Amino acid sequence: MDINTMPSFSKICCLSRIRKIILVEAAFLLPFAWLLVRAVPFRWWSRWLGTSTSGEVDPDVVTVDERSQDIAWAVLAINRHVGERFTCLMLAMAAQWMFSRRRISSSLVLGTLTERGEDKRMVMKAHAWLRVGARVVVGQHGGRYIPISSFVRTYHYPEDY
Repeated sequence: MDINTMPSFSKICCLSRIRKIILVEAAFLLPFAWLLVRAVPFRWWSRWLGTSTSGEVDPDVVTVDERSQDIAWAVLAINRHVGERFTCLMLAMAAQWMFSRRRISSSLVLGTLTERGEDKRMVMKAHAWLRVGARVVVGQHGGRYIPISSFVRTYHYPEDY
């Protein structure tokens, strides 16, 4: 299934139970992220994103949890379905919350890019992306943005897990 398309109702019926659950979860968390970003000052809710560090930090992950791809698919599919109304920060927040529920370590990174605009003036752009280990799962940017800060959530499992 293409990650960039929201399944029609008939296709949703054919999805696995797990994919249906994460699709519904993403549909509820994305509007909550939208509300926080649009209505509440960043300093009040940023602590919910994890431990703040400067620059880009890899969460302490030995292996990448394959569930992260399904979660990224769900968040991006819902966004596509609603006409891409959610920002990169909102997508990364919702996906990180979904990872946290499943105890998947992740790092939400905020970065900037300075480039010349159409009027030849310098323009600063901001971007957010979410990483699991070394892999960017939401907010791919091709390395163009310079990381400013990371919000890391790390989960450790028992030795026999």
